[in-house]
Amino acid sequence: MNIIQLQYFVDSAESGSFTETAKKHGITVPAVSQSISQLENELEATLFTRSKKGIALTQDGFKAMKYARTILTNVRNMRNELSKSNRINTGNIVIATIPGMVSLVTDTTITFMGIYPHINVQLLEGDNTAVMNQVMKGEADMGFVSLSRESQDDSFTWEPVIRGEAVIVVNKQSPLRFLTAITSSELHNEVLVIYKDAYIERVAAELIAGDSGNRIALTTNNTQAIMQMVSRGNAITIATDYIVNTMPEKFKNGVVTIPIGKYKKYPNYLWRITKKDVEVTAIIKEYTQHLYANLE
Repeated sequence: MNIIQLQYFVDSAESGSFTETAKKHGITVPAVSQSISQLENELEATLFTRSKKGIALTQDGFKAMKYARTILTNVRNMRNELSKSNRINTGNIVIATIPGMVSLVTDTTITFMGIYPHINVQLLEGDNTAVMNQVMKGEADMGFVSLSRESQDDSFTWEPVIRGEAVIVVNKQSPLRFLTAITSSELHNEVLVIYKDAYIERVAAELIAGDSGNRIALTTNNTQAIMQMVSRGNAITIATDYIVNTMPEKFKNGVVTIPIGKYKKYPNYLWRITKKDVEVTAIIKEYTQHLYANLE
């Protein structure tokens, strides 16, 4: 049994004619008939009834069709995967990302380079504006930004990676850790350190508005500094839930996340952006699929 025999079998079943199969493949009708006969001998089953009116699948033929189609589909998929691997076996990827995604992007890169050792990856780190500028100028092939849907710029192609919402992040010893949701009044006299991001700053401003007991002690793009202060219990922070989930385990194990009251939630998204009207290469598509897998 071979792939050609299965292809002739499926084509003949679908067209109802050995003649049509012969025309399709540029061979003679006896060659098709002989190939089908050989397949029937190997399977020890009659696949077609043959008459002057043509051919028709037998009961065994219908059963065999299901498996033959699956085998041929798997072969095509295998060829496509191998072809794709050959196309992206070498090359360069420049990725721009917000700091909160560096850990996930790094882990994805390590996995990706293990599969494609001749791919060179360069990682650029910056805030949302910097990432978009790098993609726009062609300095990065793709970027990862955290923005609301309303903040999209038509200069880019936006692919949503994950949807998230803001949460309060506190040390595991914080009295706030027992709350199932949090509102402004429960943050009285808390010290906040926040990531310099329009979305986070907006949520923070509304949460502490009108309460002189609260203060933002530090606004920074340095996620390590924020993690250090929160994990030590020196402050609390506001972050998007998916950003927290991508943080190193040593940080996640020392903190608790608390949802913010529904009336204070704003949907936010992690986006993969590429320059509009620029074709996304096979390398970028493959890398993105690996990143999605790491998010699951």
